[in-house]
Amino acid sequence: MTDPQPPWVAPFVLDTPDVPRERHGTWDFYDPRADGPRPLVMFVHGGPVNPTWPATPRDWHVFRGYGAQVASRGFVAATVDHRLYGGEAYPQAYDDVLDAIEAARDDDRVDASRVAVWVFSGGGPMLAPLLRDRPKWLRVLAASYPAVDSFLDIELPEGFRPLDAVPTSDPIPMVFTRAGLERDFLAPAQATYLERLADSPVELEVIDVPHGNHSFEHIDYTDESRDAVELAITKVLGHL
Repeated sequence: MTDPQPPWVAPFVLDTPDVPRERHGTWDFYDPRADGPRPLVMFVHGGPVNPTWPATPRDWHVFRGYGAQVASRGFVAATVDHRLYGGEAYPQAYDDVLDAIEAARDDDRVDASRVAVWVFSGGGPMLAPLLRDRPKWLRVLAASYPAVDSFLDIELPEGFRPLDAVPTSDPIPMVFTRAGLERDFLAPAQATYLERLADSPVELEVIDVPHGNHSFEHIDYTDESRDAVELAITKVLGHL
C-alpha cells in the first residue's frame, strides 16, 4: 500500500451519486429535495481533528460519499463537524452531535422517530452515552473501526468508554465494521468489546474487512472495501 493521502483529499471508495447537500451551521443535509419524512442517518467523524486542517470532515470525500449514498437510496443523511480537538473534548463533541441530530429531527423532511447514528474511528467513544442512555429515536447504531477504550495518549473521560457501557437489557441493533489490518493500539480493545457485545442483548452484526486498513474506505480501493461499505449501508438502512 502506498502512503495514504490526507483525509480531506482522498477519494471515497464508492462512486458518489450526484446528490445535492444543504448546509446548516455545523452539519450538512442530504438530500434537500426529499419530500415527506424519511429516516435519518447521522455520520459522526473521528478524531481528534486539527481545526487548522484545510477542510473539515463534512467536506471530506468519504463523508460526502456516505451521505450521498444514503440519500440516493431513499433515506436522508447528515454529516456533522464536531469539536473533538483532544481527548478531554469528548463531552463537548457529543453535545455537538446531539445538537445536530435535534436540529435535523426538527426538519419536516426527517422522520424524527427513526434515526441511525454511525460513528467512525475516534468517534467510537460516543457509543458509550448512546448505549447507556439510549434516546427514544435511536433505531440502530453503526461503528466503523471505532476506538472503544483509551488509546495512545488519550484517556477517555468518564462516561465515554464503550467497554464499560455494554447494555444488559436493550436489544439495540449494531452494525460493526472491523478492519483486518487495524492499528495495534485499537484492535485488542475492539476484540474485547465484540466479545462483550456478543454476550449482551445487542443485536450485533459484524462486517469483516480482512485486508482492510483503518479508514479503508479512503485508503484501500479494492472490491473487498467496496463490498464492505455497500453491505454496511444496506444493513444499517435495513434497521430503519
